[in-house]
Amino acid sequence: MATPARLTCGRTCKRAAIAQRWWIGLAAILAAQAWAGGGFDDSDSAETSTTITIAMLHLELEYAQPESNLQLVERGVRLAAANGADWITTPELTFTGYRFDLRLGTDWIPFGPDRLVKKVAELAAELHVTLFLSHLEKVQTADGGSKTYNTLFVIDESGIVARHRKINTIPTAEDWSDKGQSATVIPIDAVNVGLLICADAWPAEPTQSLQEQGAELIISSANWAPGEYGPGDVWERRSAQSGLPFFVNNRTGREREFDLSQAESVISHRGTRLMTHRSPDSQILLVEWAKAEQALMRQRQLKLE
Repeated sequence: MATPARLTCGRTCKRAAIAQRWWIGLAAILAAQAWAGGGFDDSDSAETSTTITIAMLHLELEYAQPESNLQLVERGVRLAAANGADWITTPELTFTGYRFDLRLGTDWIPFGPDRLVKKVAELAAELHVTLFLSHLEKVQTADGGSKTYNTLFVIDESGIVARHRKINTIPTAEDWSDKGQSATVIPIDAVNVGLLICADAWPAEPTQSLQEQGAELIISSANWAPGEYGPGDVWERRSAQSGLPFFVNNRTGREREFDLSQAESVISHRGTRLMTHRSPDSQILLVEWAKAEQALMRQRQLKLE
């Protein structure tokens, strides 16, 4: 599991490469009410920075097209990093889409982190960012068998530092996936980050587990359209239950006959939505989050061509 010390070099290297930094202390942050175009106005580069820049990749994914989705993710990560992102999040099953098994099957899935994950890990090392990448993963079991998981990888410049394996897998739709055992917390940049995937937020227990483990913020990937089986107000309920901010990275586009253009990426805190985004095309949601105050300071959107 990563510690804040392991990330010191990456953060220092990154801040040295960016011409201006975001803050000159909390007073300046609170005073900065207007949005400055072209990026956030950065100032000091102290490792004890009071804010974190989070980029959520709200992507127009192509169903069962891993290679084209990889290219889209690469473009998104580079654009987010160029605009000052420290953390970059992705939708659930970013490369394959949700029901990839209906077209691709599962026999092609290799053991261990596959080539797609390794490509993104190389990008994280190059750009000195932390990525929350949702993809599948096949592992060998002690008895010589195997299990396949719906996994949220946490990747920094040193490689994969944590995994969360989806707990609340959906019957039929996720029969290919084995269940994870527990919710995951990892310290990143002096923040204890809890990890969930999509419907893990539906029952109360995974969120409660994260809270009991000392999580201060929750990041969830999602592939969840509104409607009869949609999320409803689940992220508000879980943020009210825990008192923790939820950052939910959803997607857009189409998958088979399903239109996900109304699927919402969300920031919810203490039962209230601080941000809701839906779009018919790929967008990057760039937000500045005050860590100690647990407050959304600023936000902007970047169109990803």
